[in-house]
Amino acid sequence: MKNQWNSVAIILFVAACFFQQPFSVSFRQLKQSRFWLIPVIYFVWLAFSHFWDASGGYRLRDIERYLILFFVPPAMAVAPDDLKAYINKACIAFITVTVVVCMISLFKSWQEYQVTHDYRVFYYQYLGEQSGLNAIFLSNYCLASISWLLYYGFIDKRHKALEYVLICVTIIFLLMMIFLLSSKLLIFLTLLVMTLFILVLGYVKGFFVRSLIITSLVIVSGVIAITQLSYLKWRITSTELKMYRGKEDNQNGIAIRLYMWKAVSGLIKERPLIGYGIKGGRLETLAKYKRDGFEMGVQGDYHAHNQYLESWLMAGIPGVILLLSMMFSAFWKGIKSKNFLLLLMVVHFMAQCVFESTFEVQHELVFYIFFIFLFYYHGPRIRNTLF
Repeated sequence: MKNQWNSVAIILFVAACFFQQPFSVSFRQLKQSRFWLIPVIYFVWLAFSHFWDASGGYRLRDIERYLILFFVPPAMAVAPDDLKAYINKACIAFITVTVVVCMISLFKSWQEYQVTHDYRVFYYQYLGEQSGLNAIFLSNYCLASISWLLYYGFIDKRHKALEYVLICVTIIFLLMMIFLLSSKLLIFLTLLVMTLFILVLGYVKGFFVRSLIITSLVIVSGVIAITQLSYLKWRITSTELKMYRGKEDNQNGIAIRLYMWKAVSGLIKERPLIGYGIKGGRLETLAKYKRDGFEMGVQGDYHAHNQYLESWLMAGIPGVILLLSMMFSAFWKGIKSKNFLLLLMVVHFMAQCVFESTFEVQHELVFYIFFIFLFYYHGPRIRNTLF
């Protein structure tokens, strides 16, 4: 949805969580588990950075995107406990919408191909933008959908043969979409998640040899996709482990990120304790890109493409400590309570934060915060022994 409709939906959800019971009950629930406090404190710290922002202060629109950190986590903490019964329905709804969006994107690309005869419309940003989504964001939704299908299809309960066929066909379709969307990071994460999942499931269920065969097929399919899909092959071959040197490296995601990480790290060294603030951090980053002649970054209004560095840049050492605290608290809860949905989501989030500034884009911020806190407070326990 557009950001304004997204905001309305979030406000209504938060209101429903708090008004469905007496406030005294909500306050009692907030005291029981205080994990929600970490993102709230993170938001408050960002808000107070106005007083030391390197630009002299920020406007309301600069902090508006982070409000979800303040409202959604406590709302999840006070939501009725029987919400657990609806998580599978929420995941199915999300998967269904993701599949529909993918099909719409493919259909629009096919229509465009009939006119232009340019095969690239079926790949990367050309494909994602058909639905108004960045290819990386849509790939993330596809990967999350695959993770949930694996969980509900092969761990949570038994299914009929036809249901297993539908689950497998959907996974294959989403996997194909990830290859077409051509995000190298997401392709790697997808193959890693599927490989680990299949091996662990095979070990626990007693068919480890067969799981090795299935894993091999998954890896082979990835290799075939990389070698046979021409645009994806070009994306992979144009990637080289080197520092960005100019326009000739504009398609080398690793080179670009290495440069951005180095540039932002240099800025952090100058103000490591409290950072530059929300607006100051953005302006200082763009100014650094301009001084270095990184025109692609200036024109694209690029962030640091690393949330750990982004938090440190804007909110200093307290900001990065709060970010890490939120991640590892959720990760530990996932292990302790055998909450496989939470574990999958947190690991996905932690990996994505290495290569993207996830809090700086509404599509990613809403997605991760909503589902991490939903699974944290209302996630089901694994019914089989997986640990």
